Amino acid sequence: MRVLESKRLILRPWKISDLDDLHELTSNKEVASLAGFNVKNNKMDTLNILQQFIIDSASSLWAIELKSLNKVIGWVELHKFLEKMNEDWKEIGFALSQKYWGQALMPEAVKEVLNYGFKEEKINSIVCSHFINNIRSKRVIEKCGFKYAKGTNDKLYYFLNKVDFELIS
Repeated sequence: MRVLESKRLILRPWKISDLDDLHELTSNKEVASLAGFNVKNNKMDTLNILQQFIIDSASSLWAIELKSLNKVIGWVELHKFLEKMNEDWKEIGFALSQKYWGQALMPEAVKEVLNYGFKEEKINSIVCSHFINNIRSKRVIEKCGFKYAKGTNDKLYYFLNKVDFELIS
C-alpha cells in the first residue's frame, strides 16, 4: 500500500507508536456508536485492534495523520465489497476522532483514497455506507460525489464510479 498525502494529511500504514492516538478515538462513545464498533475501555483492547490494523495496512487500511500535529486522527480503508461479488467493486469506510469533526478533514482523506483506487488500482466502482443516524458520514459521502443507491433498516448505501469521479475531480 502506498503512502498518500494531501494538503493537511498523510495517509500511511499503522505503527505501534499510534496506540495512544488510536485509543483516544476508539474509547470515544460517540465515535464508536456512529461508526458501529464497541468502545475500547482499556489500551490492551485497543492494542489488539492496532495489531490487526498494522497487518491490514499492507493492503487496505490507512492511518490518517494530521501533518500539523504529527498525530493520527482517524482511519480510512478500501477493501473488497463483501455484499457484491463483482471484482471491480470496492468499499470505502472511515472514522475520525471527534475533536476533528467539522474541519473537512475526512472528505480530504477520502478523496485521496478515491483517487488512488480509481487511478492506481483501476477500480470501476466504489461503494460507501453509513448507519442511518450518522449524518456526519452522510455529509462526507455526499461531498465526495457518491450517489445514493439503496437503504436497509439500519444503513444507507452510496456508490461512485470511475467516470463520475473523473468528472468531479
